[in-house]
Amino acid sequence: MHVTLTCSNTSTQEAVEAELEIGERVVVGRQLGSPLMLQGEALSRQHFALSVVDDQLTVENLSSNGTRINGVSLPLQESSPVQSGDFIELPGYQIRVELREAGHDAIAGEGKSPAWQAYGKIALKFFDPLEITLAICSLACIGIFIYYIAT
Repeated sequence: MHVTLTCSNTSTQEAVEAELEIGERVVVGRQLGSPLMLQGEALSRQHFALSVVDDQLTVENLSSNGTRINGVSLPLQESSPVQSGDFIELPGYQIRVELREAGHDAIAGEGKSPAWQAYGKIALKFFDPLEITLAICSLACIGIFIYYIAT
């Protein structure tokens, strides 16, 4: 199932759009590698999951910090169906869900970035590139230090 998620940061009012192909299950949260990687102390690494059950998109709350669907709290470890136009609300974010059928897509790849580029744009939108560079350099220095100690 093709899904477009429009994620708005409620404090900065910035919005980012991600197009996903939902197969069995897609987990969203702070975790690296998440297709929609979010940032915030009140967010869990695995905050919620999207899955398709009987041709219906569902959201499962994986966080004790709360997930709301159109303003209604979703209990922990419970799922709720969502439709086009629904909002998934997390601490600091509001995500609008748009469902698309495969037949309504344009010719594959026409005018679209590869999926990994979209994910990278989302990650960079919510993370300061300077912090990312500093973290990578720190890890490289630690690796070099361990290499020299071991040899």
